Amino acid sequence: MGVSKNSTVAFYGKGGAGKSFLTSMVARTLTERQKRVLQMGCDPKHDSVITHFGGAFIPTVLGTWASFQNEGRDEELAPEHIIFKGNGVYCIELGGPESARGCGGRGITFGFGLLEKWGLSEWNFNYMLLDFLGDVVCGGFGTPIARSMADKLVIVCSNEGQSMYAANNIASAVRYFAEQGGKTRLLGLFVNKDDGSGKAARLAEFLGVPVLASLPVIPQNELDADAYAHPKVAAAVEAVIDAIDNKDAHFPNKVDFHDFMCALSGNAATMDGTAVSADELWSLPELEPSLSLANIPNGGAFDHRYIEAESDAEKLLVPTVVSAGGFAVPSADW
Repeated sequence: MGVSKNSTVAFYGKGGAGKSFLTSMVARTLTERQKRVLQMGCDPKHDSVITHFGGAFIPTVLGTWASFQNEGRDEELAPEHIIFKGNGVYCIELGGPESARGCGGRGITFGFGLLEKWGLSEWNFNYMLLDFLGDVVCGGFGTPIARSMADKLVIVCSNEGQSMYAANNIASAVRYFAEQGGKTRLLGLFVNKDDGSGKAARLAEFLGVPVLASLPVIPQNELDADAYAHPKVAAAVEAVIDAIDNKDAHFPNKVDFHDFMCALSGNAATMDGTAVSADELWSLPELEPSLSLANIPNGGAFDHRYIEAESDAEKLLVPTVVSAGGFAVPSADW
């Protein structure tokens, strides 16, 4: 398909990271500046644009297509049946299959196929903002990257481990397709729910990309009236728009996530105060079980995390407390 003539930006990140919130705030701000903006929700939950419609869900591309098909009218389906306008923002929700009844990634691919047939890249918008499901595991959710539909990509993440893990996976997808000739590049990270630990900023350093903006946790009562008007939100959104308009996007570095986590202060597996590398970790000596079930005395404490079952091959990793002769043995007593 190639990069659109519009400024097309994809927002990615782990579920719950704040992608839809950020995308909606950026879309509204640009619309108030007299820009024509299309916001597209690319998640089966189809909740990306609800803030533009007072919390209401709009009909989805896949759902509308299914209705037309059931009526034998699928050839009549047109863009005006799936584009809605709220707060001045033009909105599309791709949607997805019902739970356990289909592949969400394939649904995304099919939805984009319909939009491409209608000339999506030639639509007269100044900005097209794609709000995508968190992790890039299924190829369908990597469509904007694989097909170079987005020229710039923003990763929304927090300092939480799983959020950074997803962010690194997304950056890895950008790098992979760029190496294959793709045109999508990573603009940077938006750190949401920032607790001040600096972990996501450190990940940005490893990836070789900037932190576009950081937004701390804001009490809900400060957002109830209008999140858009909150000065911290407005400043963060302004920084992202400035980056979209004026900053170059990047070819991200390859990052081994284990090595990255070990490099974080206070967050690494350590031995004698030194971070343990991946090679060292796999070469650590295996702990040998010292007690068999038959030899554990009633109520007796023992000092090993491994216990031996009927045979040497059956080993059990004990949780914080274990049953020994019918009595719980606290880990402090091992």
